[in-house]
Amino acid sequence: MAGTILGVFGKQRSGKTLFAYKVVKFFASELDIPVYTNIYSPNDGFYWINSISDFPLDLEPKILFIDEVYNGTDSQDYRRLKEVSIFLNTLGKQNCLFVYTSIDSSMVYNRLRNQTQYAVLVNSDTQCIYYRWTDISRAYSRDFQVIKCPELFKNVSYDTNFIPLDFDWCMDAWKEKLAAFYLDSYKLDISRYIQ
Repeated sequence: MAGTILGVFGKQRSGKTLFAYKVVKFFASELDIPVYTNIYSPNDGFYWINSISDFPLDLEPKILFIDEVYNGTDSQDYRRLKEVSIFLNTLGKQNCLFVYTSIDSSMVYNRLRNQTQYAVLVNSDTQCIYYRWTDISRAYSRDFQVIKCPELFKNVSYDTNFIPLDFDWCMDAWKEKLAAFYLDSYKLDISRYIQ
């Protein structure tokens, strides 16, 4: 799981957040690990964050779930993307599963797209939600569908009308955490290198 990235893509109201939420909730409950997310779901015990500064820097297993990730990693916003790259390169070392949703993969920063191991394409009609699960590294896909029924939405407690803010990927506070981590773990003072 460490360093795995799962992207879930589909039009608005297609069911992409529902799928990502169910995956995250399953792993969190089965493995008893915390979830840090920008969706509002306090009944699940998820930690609501809207900044990389709020994400812990430790080696403990954890899940980062960012809904509508392009609100912060827009492929056209080149000013912020270096900081996103730095963070993505730490996911494996941090023992983190990263799950994100987007309307389309082209809207997402290319370094995030290139490191995504699994992609799920979502589409729906009035009766079913259709999924195509793709293992990108193995070039393997599998299609499945679920019927929209009350059972599908049982135990779903996130607010489906909550609109995610523009996620803040600024690394300033993260660099301070990194300096503290190096000092605590390795007795190295790197503060002069992270200006």
